Amino acid sequence: MREDLRVALLAVAGLATLLAGAPAASAEEYRLRVASVHEQGFYAYLKPGELRDGVSGPGLDRLERSLDSRDFPSGALIGGRDPAPARESVARVWGGVPVRIEPAGESATHRWAELRWQGKPGERSVFVIDQTAGRPQDVVRVALRGTGPLRQYQVYEPPGAAARLAAVRMQLAFLWAAQERGDVWTKYVAPVLDLAHGIGVVVGANAGGLLADHVYLIVTHAERATTYEAVLAWRQSPDDRQAPSDNSRRLF
Repeated sequence: MREDLRVALLAVAGLATLLAGAPAASAEEYRLRVASVHEQGFYAYLKPGELRDGVSGPGLDRLERSLDSRDFPSGALIGGRDPAPARESVARVWGGVPVRIEPAGESATHRWAELRWQGKPGERSVFVIDQTAGRPQDVVRVALRGTGPLRQYQVYEPPGAAARLAAVRMQLAFLWAAQERGDVWTKYVAPVLDLAHGIGVVVGANAGGLLADHVYLIVTHAERATTYEAVLAWRQSPDDRQAPSDNSRRLF
């Protein structure tokens, strides 16, 4: 009996030593670049046919280059809409892991709001834009780049569980309720969000006409260091009828 116990203890000790010596999954550096722009400034770069869902093309390439080089006009940018990593409890319930943002380096030579972090391949990270006040309020289109070129998508409410979209629109109050229950990702978002290219967007539609949408950016970590990009095109809400305005439903 004692001999059997001794053999078992030696086996456990050997296994522990083997596991301790096994190399851990290496971390990679990932980057997320986000730009919030006025809708018309977004359209100004697109070529015919580039408003179809999932397409790429020279107009979108030019948009990307203009943001890379600061050629994109500052007047078409929207301030105060920078992303931040979701706090741990939110990241977990959205199917992600919490991340620690690395300090910014030298002064940016581009128009993007950029975040950098270390992560493991295969994990997901969640970033949030939750600035409620200010105009414009509605996210109507996005351009996303994960694997492959920058691609354009219209933001849709999912027509059913069978459809998968890279840019999904859901009511913000509904997302908050599901988030509190703990099933927002598993029951509602994961079945409809397309992460085939490594990045997807969920827009939380705010019920108030003067309140801005919230944006959840979900990133799946690639096998090697990757820079993800998201251009968000915002439009003034049709319920915002204060004058003066170029809105077709304005009062004056």
